[in-house]
Amino acid sequence: MIYLFMMLIILMLVIIVMFLFIMISYKKLEDYETFSSYECGFSMMSMTRMFFSFRFFLISILFLIFDIEIALMLPLPYLIMSGEVMVIFYFFMVLVLGLMYEYFYGSLNWLNFISKA
Repeated sequence: MIYLFMMLIILMLVIIVMFLFIMISYKKLEDYETFSSYECGFSMMSMTRMFFSFRFFLISILFLIFDIEIALMLPLPYLIMSGEVMVIFYFFMVLVLGLMYEYFYGSLNWLNFISKA
């Protein structure tokens, strides 16, 4: 009998909290613009087909890649002490080859891209 009473109290508390949540989060239709998200200076009600610089996207991806590679360099002192010099050489070789690839294909050349536009 006491378990039934406890379950009834818990159920009522859950219903009260749910009702309070619905009442607090209720938004009027005219307040929708006020409470809408506004991110990075772009209005949500503006044109959907905005031009986005592919160069900016590419540079941000390169930054993330090199940032992760910096984190991968953290065990380098341990590798040097253990004598794994070839692993360090291959790691830096991949880094330099990737950077040369980006340079030769013009991903890092911003001035020519601006002058052609």
